[in-house]
Amino acid sequence: MLMIIAVGGIVSKMTDAMLGFGQADQLETQLGLTPSVGHKVAAIVTFAGSIEYYLERALWKLRGVDPNGIKPDTDAKMISELIAMLERFAADMAIGDERTLLEGWSAAARSGFVIRHNIVHGVIVRPGTTIGYARNPRWRGEVRKREFGSFWADEYTLDLVREAMAVLLRLIVQLSLDTSSLKDIARPTFLRALKTARSVLGEFASEDYNPSFEKY
Repeated sequence: MLMIIAVGGIVSKMTDAMLGFGQADQLETQLGLTPSVGHKVAAIVTFAGSIEYYLERALWKLRGVDPNGIKPDTDAKMISELIAMLERFAADMAIGDERTLLEGWSAAARSGFVIRHNIVHGVIVRPGTTIGYARNPRWRGEVRKREFGSFWADEYTLDLVREAMAVLLRLIVQLSLDTSSLKDIARPTFLRALKTARSVLGEFASEDYNPSFEKY
């Protein structure tokens, strides 16, 4: 018991030192990460991770792959490669709602993950009351291999992106289930939701986006 108390005291001192220096609450306030903004950012990033997970399983189902006991060709692929695999599958299908669903989902997902990468790999900036993320900036004239990306994280934009990513997640989960068919998923209501999600994500992923212009 004495040893437990002693160890607990050491841990407490270490934690106190970390909390005293880090001061995460103060840093979040300085950066503009309010609870509401932080919640929406966390949802977008979380949805993206789940989309990647279920996309691999949807590919297995659509392509008739049984992953049991083998290393599937989807293993260790980046999200851009997984989306490309879905695009190639869709390209071999007959023209119709099912192909439209897969092609529309793939296009929307590409834009969605541009936004996700801008957030996760970007440095946070706060030129005014709204925070933004800048990925691969060239503020000192440096040359970089990867392209520049940015995202303005005002709450209105975050809400739209969050809802659009939710559409992608719900659809890809359905596509991964053995109990659902592609024909059943490619229904008019789902296609309309996907069309809007694709438009939203495409606009906010573009470097030509003007935050002063509200389209939706």
